Amino acid sequence: MRVDRQDQQDEFSDEQLVFSAQNDKAAIGELIARYICTVEFLAKKYGSEVREDLVQEGLMGLLSAVRTYRGDKNVKFSTYATKCIKNKIISSVHKNALISRVDEADLEEILGGGGDVPEEIVVEREELNELYDKITSALSEQEWQVFQSFLRGMSYNQIALSVGTSEKAVDNAMQRVRRKLRSLLR
Repeated sequence: MRVDRQDQQDEFSDEQLVFSAQNDKAAIGELIARYICTVEFLAKKYGSEVREDLVQEGLMGLLSAVRTYRGDKNVKFSTYATKCIKNKIISSVHKNALISRVDEADLEEILGGGGDVPEEIVVEREELNELYDKITSALSEQEWQVFQSFLRGMSYNQIALSVGTSEKAVDNAMQRVRRKLRSLLR
């Protein structure tokens, strides 16, 4: 199905637009227009200071939902998309909190205090700072750079280019990071 005009787009269900989105940029645009309010609401709910970044993350979650949605699972696209958007935003907040050493009060403010926040995200300030210090002291400079890049979602190839090493060296560094983190978190 090809979606060419705005009045035609309004007639299609979300599910129909998702299936036509693979071949039709207008369908993706319509889905973004339909879900931008949801993305902005969730971004605002989970972080007012970093709202623009979280909106971008939420849009990435929406695009991921469009790519991975399966109609045969008997779930409405709106439900699936909202969950994907929310998970992407929460994941981003969690990653940024670990990297930036956000204390508990800041984390609660970023998360808006009223959302469905997984318990593992809310960590006591001292515990978070202690964990951060343990991680940074346990990892070499290269391991720390590789780990931060990995947390930002970079591929091994991208990390290798940014650090100036080979993909195999990045893989080895990540293996050491995983081993060290496992021993620290036991």
